[in-house]
Amino acid sequence: MTHFTELAHTVSLTAAALSALALAALLAANLVRPSLGMWPAAPDTAPVRHHLIFGLFRLFCGATIAFALTGIAVNGWGHWPRYALGLPLMVAAFGVTLWGYRFLGLDNTYCDRSGLVTGGIYAYSRNPQYVTSVLATIGLGVTAGSTLTLVLAGVLFLLYFLFVLNEERWLIHGYGRAFVRYMRSTPRFIGLRSLIRFRREVLKTT
Repeated sequence: MTHFTELAHTVSLTAAALSALALAALLAANLVRPSLGMWPAAPDTAPVRHHLIFGLFRLFCGATIAFALTGIAVNGWGHWPRYALGLPLMVAAFGVTLWGYRFLGLDNTYCDRSGLVTGGIYAYSRNPQYVTSVLATIGLGVTAGSTLTLVLAGVLFLLYFLFVLNEERWLIHGYGRAFVRYMRSTPRFIGLRSLIRFRREVLKTT
């Protein structure tokens, strides 16, 4: 059983690394040559490209989770403080991510441009789900006591950055000046403007 767990631990890290490299290469190539149409790619108009990108991304995420969990099995449970810190961060961040999917709507989440959403959590960040997904992965790394999982959280952020660069060009084309104004008022991920807006909203309610 130990040998199998160690093998799964190694294989999952390899799968995460290879899928991240392939996905980064495709997204970077799409930045240079938008005519490739790799991203955004809607499932109804470009199913092969859509499933390729999402397949690689899901493989990376699944392999990252598997690597962290098998790491606990290989290295032992460790000390309780890492669970006290990591688990709440992971659960809270993942919960916000799921709520963001519901707020935005699955159609808009998966490459539909039927409506520009700028309210709710999207008033603080143009990509709040990306922010919280990275935070959830950091929480997973802390929980597992795995430095390499924290490195994979950094890789996830870099992948999201490539996603965003491709998406912004697409959204500017689709929404024009409305999206440009949104870009000027709201940070790409999170920043000082997010904190200022949050403080303003809190003061309104007190």
